Amino acid sequence: MLNHLCVLIVSLVLALPFVARAQDLEGSPPSSSGGGASTTEPGQIEELYDKEETKVEAKRPAPVMKQAPKQVQNLSDLATLAPFEDVAVIQRRFLPKTKRFELTAGLFNNLNNPFFNILGANVRAAYYLREQYAIEGIAAFATNSARQVTNDLEANRKITTSSVVSSKGFYAVAFKWNPIYGKITWLNRGIVPFDLNFNAGFGTTTTTDNQQAPTIHLGSSQVFALSKGMAFRWDIIWNTYQADGTDAGGVKSKITQNDLFLGVGMSFYFPEATYR
Repeated sequence: MLNHLCVLIVSLVLALPFVARAQDLEGSPPSSSGGGASTTEPGQIEELYDKEETKVEAKRPAPVMKQAPKQVQNLSDLATLAPFEDVAVIQRRFLPKTKRFELTAGLFNNLNNPFFNILGANVRAAYYLREQYAIEGIAAFATNSARQVTNDLEANRKITTSSVVSSKGFYAVAFKWNPIYGKITWLNRGIVPFDLNFNAGFGTTTTTDNQQAPTIHLGSSQVFALSKGMAFRWDIIWNTYQADGTDAGGVKSKITQNDLFLGVGMSFYFPEATYR
């Protein structure tokens, strides 16, 4: 009897783990026949996709609606405008000229006469119809002196320069055009506004033997404004004309002469500009 009881107890002890394992298997979800992975219903997959799409939509920025441009009615409306971007601002000319007179006094020197030094003074008067356009009158007076080469030719070779035409002054009326203006720095110490202009006109040249020769006048000048009423300037002047020259045999002939002058001076503007 005792032996039967011992066998029963041992059997129960050995069977307990198998009973617990069976209960665990009954409470777990059914597995697929092909492996140990759990089965997901199609509705659950669609729900996951919907959640992911909602996240992506939330990250996208909202579209910006373009607003119609605001109409500026008065000065205070400028404060409501968006700031300008990539807009180049071009300043007005520093030196106003419209309906003003310009009076200039200066000195000049001839650059291309190989036989005579020509030094002179000139005065100019201009009236500006607009900032870019003006009518100008020019009067120039010069003195002539022979260069060393001229004296050597006459003293050593007995060659005279009577056939050489030289100017002792000219008068001209010109149309002036001012298309270029800007600013430059002077030795990194300051900013100097400037204007660059061109002029063309007609006049007459007085030669050293008192001939009056019709003249075509061309020129250019750069004006550096010191204030709104005063400026320093330099000029390049080119005059071409025909005059009579006399050769060694006393025969006169027409000679085409080109005079190139370089000048500097000061300009004064009046009346005072009231529109700036």
